[in-house]
Amino acid sequence: MTRRQKGKDLRRNGTAMLPLFLSVSPAPCLLVSLSMCSLLLVSACATQPLTVTREPAVLHIVASDVCGPALEELALVYQESHPWATVSVETFDAAVAEERLRAGMADLGALSWLTDEPTPLWSIPFATDTIVVVVHPDVPITGLGRAELQAVFRGRIGEWSDGTPIQLISREEGAGSRAIFERAVMDGYDISLTALVVPDNAGVLDAVASSPGAIGYLSSGWLSDQVRALSIDGITATLIQVDANPFSYPLLLCARSDPAGEGRTFSQWLLGPAAQQHLTRRFGAPP
Repeated sequence: MTRRQKGKDLRRNGTAMLPLFLSVSPAPCLLVSLSMCSLLLVSACATQPLTVTREPAVLHIVASDVCGPALEELALVYQESHPWATVSVETFDAAVAEERLRAGMADLGALSWLTDEPTPLWSIPFATDTIVVVVHPDVPITGLGRAELQAVFRGRIGEWSDGTPIQLISREEGAGSRAIFERAVMDGYDISLTALVVPDNAGVLDAVASSPGAIGYLSSGWLSDQVRALSIDGITATLIQVDANPFSYPLLLCARSDPAGEGRTFSQWLLGPAAQQHLTRRFGAPP
């Protein structure tokens, strides 16, 4: 009979008895806990998305007075969705705005008319406007033919049918709306020297509204109930369509060359739905 000796193997029949080790499986709840910890560690170590801060950008736009008020509104809308950008808008008549753009004093131009300069500008239509002939509310007519309208602005007709003297209101030389009116109506004849010449659409509106017998022309975006719009050859002021109304014309976004950087981003945005929704409150869709 063998004795159990501390620290030594038990032997039976000369054979060593190996120590007994128990294999214990982890409990299911322990496995779940370990799995969750592993997931948390992986998640914590995962690469977090980077926040890119845009460099500040400044965009300077010159606009004809037809486009100016709309572009000022759109500049604020653009800055809300593009907080890194600062957009400034300066308004002139079309000829001066184009001159400043060509001289490098602006990144973009919003123009109602382009001069016949030999060096072309990059341009794209962004809306359609129309010239509206307006009269003082007391003038006793609702429409004219183009031949009659030409005679009025040449000074060949001096009073309305009720005897009220006609007061002509016109834009200055270099204004896009004057160039379009002369192209559509005057056939090379000059506007009468008796016309009161005003520097912008707001001036036309105020002068016609405050002068009995007055007649003038302005952008459809400036039409208000202070004056009455006339139909010309049966065409009403509500028809803003380049191929159907001789008084309609495209509004152009222009640059010295293809826009880049923030100018390109703004140009694309101006033709998109957000900007077009604002523009259609004043103008027609681009042709």
